[in-house]
Amino acid sequence: MAHIAFLSVPAYGHLNPVLPIAKQLVARGHEVTIYNEASFEPLILPTGARFVAYPPVIHLEDFSASLADGDLIAWLHMIGRATAPLVTSTERHLRAARPDVLVFDGVALWGEMLATKLRLPSVSISTTFTSDSLGDLASPRQIWQYITSSFRYLIGFGVAFVRMLLTGVRSMPWRAPLVPRQGNTTIMMTSRAVHPKTRSIRNPRFVFVGSSIEPSTRLEQFDFGRLDGRPLLYVSLGTLHHGNTAFFRRCIEAFRAYPGQVLLSVGRGTDLTQFADAPENFIVAEAFPQLKILERTHVFVTHAGLNSMHESLWSGVPMVAVPQQFEQLRNAHAMEAAGAGLVLDAEARGGIVPAAALRDAVERVDSQHAAFAAAANTLGQTLRDGGGYIEAANIIEQAALTRSATVHETDAIRAPSGI
Repeated sequence: MAHIAFLSVPAYGHLNPVLPIAKQLVARGHEVTIYNEASFEPLILPTGARFVAYPPVIHLEDFSASLADGDLIAWLHMIGRATAPLVTSTERHLRAARPDVLVFDGVALWGEMLATKLRLPSVSISTTFTSDSLGDLASPRQIWQYITSSFRYLIGFGVAFVRMLLTGVRSMPWRAPLVPRQGNTTIMMTSRAVHPKTRSIRNPRFVFVGSSIEPSTRLEQFDFGRLDGRPLLYVSLGTLHHGNTAFFRRCIEAFRAYPGQVLLSVGRGTDLTQFADAPENFIVAEAFPQLKILERTHVFVTHAGLNSMHESLWSGVPMVAVPQQFEQLRNAHAMEAAGAGLVLDAEARGGIVPAAALRDAVERVDSQHAAFAAAANTLGQTLRDGGGYIEAANIIEQAALTRSATVHETDAIRAPSGI
């Protein structure tokens, strides 16, 4: 059997699709090691994989804050600043562990560099869409903000670049596009039908496998006896935007008279007492077991993070998307163009979505529910057809076993005769 190393990043939306893949590879008898920030160990160990903690140079809070704000420059600075220390520390561990293949997240710059440096076969896993240009990722106003923001981080970028050079000039990552960073094969955790129609999706290294969804890898619990059979409206801004109390208050105002139950997921660490005045048809919690909740959901009000959007399509649930930043707006527009829901884009453009607009959008989806749900089901089927975590595990396994066989064959040739 092979040894497979995963270099992940400290973000739930990036790690959740990896967990079913790792669990599947462990079930096939492979040795799997996952590297991430220490706080993710409880999520990783139930898959059967070994866990190795990164040094404290990249953190969930920083990763979440930069993604939540949609500040591409701050995010790039965070990734760049962490890369050289992660290359140095992880290289020592990988040289001792001798994995057969290196699997890295599509934003883990250090993974691409280490695969080159150690001459290992590599597989990248992208949990985001790819793009042809910066214009795909930002509006003209945001591009101007990025340009002005760059001056704040200019020295930091320079220092990070020099430190990366010092880890090895030959392993520097020059290949475009910026995201995802590519391995010998790049697994796209979406379908071509869901992905925006960009030139870059024709890249021969890209393999579209649909969604990696497996409920047993999720740890959230909920008493489903609290659901009374009325239509279910589920509201969540994912794991990054839990501080948006004003938005959740507007949801309470908008759906006070909703003819069903409303599940309001306000995010881990949120003080629930501030929602004590929610109407009787509301259930407010830090988090819900989203996959199981979506199986029962009538309409999903979502930020349109790619994982949440995929999970909604997987269950055939139409959406009202309220993206919080431009990447999510791009996801939402792809969903709306396919007829699976509606987009309210004000918050991604610096404004607010009022309670009346939320209520009107949900009422419109309710009134045409069959058509929206049919479109969501059609897209969801394309996410299933790609093979998901099973196909991703097949690709990684093939890369690992090919390397393992080559190494063992070489060792046999080199071994002295008569042993």
